[in-house]
Amino acid sequence: MVRTYQSELVVDCRNTLGESCFWDPRDESLYWTDIEERTIYRRHSAKRIESFSLPERAGFILPRRQPGFVLGFPKRIVVAPPSLDSFETVCDVETSERWLRINDAAVDPFGGIVFGSYNEDPQQKPRPAIAGFHRVGPDGQLQTLLSGFRTCNGIAFCKDAATMYLTDSAEGTIRKFSFDQDFQTLTELPPLASPRVAPGKPDGSKIDCSDGCWNARVWGNCVVCIAPSGDVTARVEVPCKGPTCVAFGGPERNELYITTLRKNHTAAELASYPQVGGLFCARVDVAGRDQLLSHL
Repeated sequence: MVRTYQSELVVDCRNTLGESCFWDPRDESLYWTDIEERTIYRRHSAKRIESFSLPERAGFILPRRQPGFVLGFPKRIVVAPPSLDSFETVCDVETSERWLRINDAAVDPFGGIVFGSYNEDPQQKPRPAIAGFHRVGPDGQLQTLLSGFRTCNGIAFCKDAATMYLTDSAEGTIRKFSFDQDFQTLTELPPLASPRVAPGKPDGSKIDCSDGCWNARVWGNCVVCIAPSGDVTARVEVPCKGPTCVAFGGPERNELYITTLRKNHTAAELASYPQVGGLFCARVDVAGRDQLLSHL
């Protein structure tokens, strides 16, 4: 039986491309990025909203073990203080490919950042699968782990700290990998789910305390929980077609926050539901795990 939940709007932020949400255990706040508007949002535990303007688009924001954050600007990984007003480059990424930009990311079990890129070339249909999946270790060294993506997305780690999920949103399979210390080897396993596991395309993912993979289904109006067996065990209805990322937060980590987007909606769709692009939330019956902190 599939458990069903309804999400509700909690911040009417109307993001052009809301993404990369996470609950920061250091200050009990939710952070996320509007990539296209070059803005980071913070929702305090007291529900106050704060925003930070950026000099470039940020595909992701993640917390550091020391004060501050790691961000993925289109062509570089940077670190920033809590004030998000200065940015130090850690490494440059894919600078020879004009249309690639950094996209989804996660802190890995060893304190590094694994991240993918996105081919946003507007001229080629379909876009060539030239985006990559990379890691920058705690020492700042960059390594390329995989290639051949259009939209590298859905990066999430299981409780065993040795299993990872990853997807190409354009293709739709949620792939599964095993890895060892510092990703010296990365081995593909049978996939978690096919493109047909749920409506829409797979986008951002988070893992709950029972190893369920909660995956945002962009263009599918929902978030689904996929058990390690590959079965859908829960579904969160989202009142817009573009859920992009999820994060477990709140005092008990059972509040599922969902970012959305306004891009690629018709005028009629925006008129019928103007809160598209907002931040939504559903209270679910399982808790998520605390966000890992990067050692960069």
